[in-house]
Amino acid sequence: MSTPTSAAAEQVRPAPGDDSSRSGSGSRPGETALAYVLRELEELIIGETEAGDQLPAEATLAEQLGVSRLTIREGLKVLAGQGLVELSRGRRPTVRHPDSTVMSRFLSVAIRRDSRAVLELLSIRRSLEVLSAGEAAKRANRAALSGMSNALDEMQRAAEALDGSAESIARYNSADVSFHESLALASGNQMLALLLESLAESLHHSFSQSFAGFMATGGDIDDAVDEHRQIYALVAAGDAAGAERAMRRHLERTARDLQSVLRGTES
Repeated sequence: MSTPTSAAAEQVRPAPGDDSSRSGSGSRPGETALAYVLRELEELIIGETEAGDQLPAEATLAEQLGVSRLTIREGLKVLAGQGLVELSRGRRPTVRHPDSTVMSRFLSVAIRRDSRAVLELLSIRRSLEVLSAGEAAKRANRAALSGMSNALDEMQRAAEALDGSAESIARYNSADVSFHESLALASGNQMLALLLESLAESLHHSFSQSFAGFMATGGDIDDAVDEHRQIYALVAAGDAAGAERAMRRHLERTARDLQSVLRGTES
C-alpha cells in the first residue's frame, strides 16, 4: 500500500502530471511546488481580493494550480503565519485585513538592542512623515481633519496634566503618536498609513526618548504642542508645501532632542 506523499516530497519529486512537472502550470524553472503555490496565492490575495473575501476551497485551488491539496494546505498555513489569511475548520480561507504587527515587533526589538537605532528610525520618519503631511494637505476630508483635531486636543490635555510621573509622560507620548497616525490616515494613502502604523510601537519608544531630551534641554511643552498645531493648520488650509516644511522643522528638533539623550547615555 502506498503512503501519502508529503508536501516536502512533492517539492522534490513531483508526480508525473502534477506540480512543477505539469505542462502549463505556470511554475518557473527550478521553482518548488510550494514556492509556486505561495507566489500564485499571494498574487490572488493582493491583486484580486479584499479583506473579508473567502478564497476558493482547497480542492478548487489544487485543480486550478495543478498541485496536490497537501501543497495547497501547506501554502495556506504559511500565508496564515504571515497574517495574509485566516484559517478555521469547516470554512474556506478568509483574506485578513493588512496587519503590521510583524514589522512592528521587528523594529521594536531592533531599537531595544541598539539605542542609536532611533536615529535610523528618524531618517525613515523624515521620508514618510513629510510625504504624509504634504499628501494630507492635498486630500484630507472633514472626518480626517476631525481626527487630527481630536488628537491635538488630547495632546493639549496631556500636556496640561504633565507632572513628571511616568504615567503622565506616557499619556502625552501616546497622544503625540495618535496625532502622527491621524495625519497618515488623512493622507488618504493606505500603504503609507500601514507603514506608519507598523512603526507605532517603535515610535512610542522614540517619542519617550526625544521627550526626555526635549525637557532636559529646557524645552517648553507648549512649544511642542504648537509645532503640531502649525502642521494641522497648514494641512487644514491645503498648503502642502507649508505642511511639509513644518514637519521637517518638527523632525529636525526631534533629531536634536534624540542626539542630546544619546550623548548623555554615552558619557
